[in-house]
Amino acid sequence: MDVVTLSLVALVLLMLLVWLAWRLARLGSQLKQMAEAPPASLQLLQREVQAVRSGVDERLREHLRQTHELSQRIGQLQEATQNVEQLGEGLAELQKILQPPQLRGAFGERLLEDLLADTLPRDRYCVQYTYPTSGVRVDAAILVGERRLLPIDSKFPLDNFRRYLDLRSSGNPDAEVALRAFARDVRRHVDDVSAKYLSPDDGALDVVFMYIPSESVFHEVALCRLDEDSASLAEYALRKRVVPVSPNMLHAYLAVVRMGLRGFQLQESAREILGALTHLQADVEELRSKLDTAVRQARHSLANLGDVDGALLRVEQRLESLGGAETSEPQRLEP
Repeated sequence: MDVVTLSLVALVLLMLLVWLAWRLARLGSQLKQMAEAPPASLQLLQREVQAVRSGVDERLREHLRQTHELSQRIGQLQEATQNVEQLGEGLAELQKILQPPQLRGAFGERLLEDLLADTLPRDRYCVQYTYPTSGVRVDAAILVGERRLLPIDSKFPLDNFRRYLDLRSSGNPDAEVALRAFARDVRRHVDDVSAKYLSPDDGALDVVFMYIPSESVFHEVALCRLDEDSASLAEYALRKRVVPVSPNMLHAYLAVVRMGLRGFQLQESAREILGALTHLQADVEELRSKLDTAVRQARHSLANLGDVDGALLRVEQRLESLGGAETSEPQRLEP
């Protein structure tokens, strides 16, 4: 049990002793007043003393129980405080681990990959995509159609922005210098992204997403200017056909892209159905031609059968005529 808990227990016991002393003093005065009282009054006083003693015992047990519960809660708070301190140490350690730009870039690429996996079908995006013509490798690419892709860059300069935050929190006037350095870093990065990834020969669209893995940094990019007369960093990026996107904005953009991909799928299905209908029409025409030929052949066969039936009828008539001649001639030769 720590010092705070012992202090609370001592305070509770002190209050209880003060109340008990006051109660006993009051009973002492009552005993003096009733020293000459009859025995019935003494018995009443004894019962009152017993009741007071029972109440004191009950309150003492209740205070002890509350003190025990308070001690347990203090222990839980201390444990939670230790967990928070450990979490802070872990975050500080993670911050140190992510200090090198390469590791920060890998962390941002991992966040981007998870966001793409949660939003798009697996066959509609590619991580670390290499342009077939120029050989440039982009962090991610959304496959929006046949040989068409939307590149996404996730490497973002944050060193001077972190320096700006540290200086601003300490009230250092050099914070504005760090902010302008951050703006220059972003403009150079925008120029680099525009020059590398806007490649129509490789099937890239005429726009590229610049992924910023922090909403606060994105807000600063949207408002920050290199100087008072220049446009904001976001406006400069859009003129370079580079679209800055935060995690929330990229999620919204990907939802629209997913709807567009469904439209492409419906269009492809309609094209397949149209091709199947074209083949079916050719098959129906071929079947019609063969059916017409079969009908003509059947009609010719029926005509031949009619000729055969007529010839057979003529033969039967001749046979009947010959049979009648044979039966009539012997009747004329009878004596």
